[in-house]
Amino acid sequence: MKQANRENINDSARALHALAKLMPKLSSQRTLMDLLQTINHTFGAQLSWVMMEDEAGQQQFVSTGELTCYPTEIKAFLASTLLQRHHQAWRVICWKENSGTLIFPPTHPGHTQLQCGVLYKLSPQHDPCNGYFFLGFTQPQESITVLKEVVVILVEKLKDYLTGLVARERTAKEMQRVITQYKTLFERAPVLMNSFDRHSRCVLWNAECEKVFGWTMAEINAHSDPLALFYPDPEVRRRVRESVNTTPLNDMYEWHPVRRDGVQLTILWSNISLPDGSILNIGLDITARKKAEQQLHMKATTDDLTRCLNRFAILQQIGAALEACRREQADSHFSVMMLDLDFFKQINDKWGHLVGDAALVHFCDCLRALMPPGSALGRVGGEEFLLLLPKTRSDAAVQLSIALRQALSLTPLKVGSRSLTLSFSAGVVEVCGKPRDTSSLLISADKALYDAKRGGRGKTIVAVDYL
Repeated sequence: MKQANRENINDSARALHALAKLMPKLSSQRTLMDLLQTINHTFGAQLSWVMMEDEAGQQQFVSTGELTCYPTEIKAFLASTLLQRHHQAWRVICWKENSGTLIFPPTHPGHTQLQCGVLYKLSPQHDPCNGYFFLGFTQPQESITVLKEVVVILVEKLKDYLTGLVARERTAKEMQRVITQYKTLFERAPVLMNSFDRHSRCVLWNAECEKVFGWTMAEINAHSDPLALFYPDPEVRRRVRESVNTTPLNDMYEWHPVRRDGVQLTILWSNISLPDGSILNIGLDITARKKAEQQLHMKATTDDLTRCLNRFAILQQIGAALEACRREQADSHFSVMMLDLDFFKQINDKWGHLVGDAALVHFCDCLRALMPPGSALGRVGGEEFLLLLPKTRSDAAVQLSIALRQALSLTPLKVGSRSLTLSFSAGVVEVCGKPRDTSSLLISADKALYDAKRGGRGKTIVAVDYL
């Protein structure tokens, strides 16, 4: 009897020593798998597992040891008649031998190998069970009672830790799932998403960026100044570098980077400051839309035949020039020339309307070749045109008309084997000081043009009644 007591004392001492040795090894930084492996190693167990269930009914199962078991086997074991008979009255159950026959099917090695086992319910006695802890051995244990008490002490100490650890791991898995989803979104999103660090090195570059710009992230970072690949102009690059590194722009801003083949793009960029201080750049390639808008604008403001501005567009530009004069802006003086092809009806009657159209195009081409930078040419009628000449006096406008007549004489319109020399009449209005309105300007130009035609055509007359 005394011998048995001494053995129990020794078993208890060894168990408590093992427990004391185990406790410092338990860290909140470790995973549940690490924790179970440490328990196995400390107590010489061949199997340990934890099955837990959260409030939503989702289960998590972790197992480790020389014997392999699966959630389906454990669920069947927990639902067995043996445990159901105990219902909620038990907290811990021990098996001195043949515990493998309860857990594993006959074909599983553990069915015969697993002997001693301790099952602990991770819940108060009268509360719904939210988990189980099991520790198993392939060899019989000398004192199952001592082992039972050690497991009780161990799990009571670890219960909150286990619950928190399982919750953290579940959260980590959920976060990983979310991260994977966002990574997929980042890679597959039909928008440009990238980020550059403070040294202008690219740290994020999604598939859409690679598709639009033609560069991989590795190729970009192989360049001494990655941003120079997209913004060759140093001043533009400086402003871009500020927006992606230190001073993000709050609103969408239009930039014009070049892609790998040198084609200039139009991109709307937005810079978003992230909590870690980095800046995420989100962009939308609107190059095609911008081109379509430009084409629509050109169609809405351009004469289809001559490619001059149409009546609405040229009158808008003249109105803007008049407004600049009213505000007395520097160098806001300008001249307007109204031009009309001479005998155009006769050209149509003699040569046909196709030749008449060709004559209008030829006339405009010759005039465009002589127009100074910043000027604007518009068609306001069948064969009538308006030429806006910023910062130009009337005498310079007259000299331009003389040069145009010489050009038309030297380069007549070729019609098959014949030549057609075009002639025109023109009226010029110089605007300087405080002008009146567009209507009065056009009336003066038209009157000067009428005087040129009445004087024999092929002349340019300067209006003297406008100012």
